Amino acid sequence: MIYGYASVSSRGQFEANSIEDQTKLIKQRYPSAEMIIEKYEDPKERPSLKECVTKMYGGDTLVVSKLDRLCGTIKEGIAFIEEALSKNIRINIINMGMIDGTHTGKMIVNIMYAFAEFDKAMIIERTQTGKAIAKTKEGFKEGRPKKFSDSEIEEALTLLKNNSYKIVEEQTGISKSTLIRAKRA
Repeated sequence: MIYGYASVSSRGQFEANSIEDQTKLIKQRYPSAEMIIEKYEDPKERPSLKECVTKMYGGDTLVVSKLDRLCGTIKEGIAFIEEALSKNIRINIINMGMIDGTHTGKMIVNIMYAFAEFDKAMIIERTQTGKAIAKTKEGFKEGRPKKFSDSEIEEALTLLKNNSYKIVEEQTGISKSTLIRAKRA
């Protein structure tokens, strides 16, 4: 059986990634493919894809237009592909090629491993460079910026003298854990 998978996130996609364009590309190559269409908010949550793979058998083929339609990151893609290959499921990423148990399929996975490792190293390098630049700027503070000002925290602590954490949290939007940390300080 051949399954075509087309997906978009609810955050919007470039026109080249529209459901219609993906479906058209898949159907040109595999007219009889059963299409699975998915709209998701979190790239890690693709319930229709996961459901499809659980019902697939050895020899079935999953077709996607591009790797990023299959997974959010190269690392996730490799994990997904390895799971599919362990079930003897072939994956055709149209802009990359057929990934299966053949030497060519294994080579594509190895290339993906190399890119994943390279991507991770580049992210670390960019993060360290950005942090080094930020440290040279006046007023640099390590970590995430505060969500609430000192005066908002003080006001919430004053309210806490006569109210429960739950009531203060509802009134101010400041979480119980934040209030506990502020009270200790």
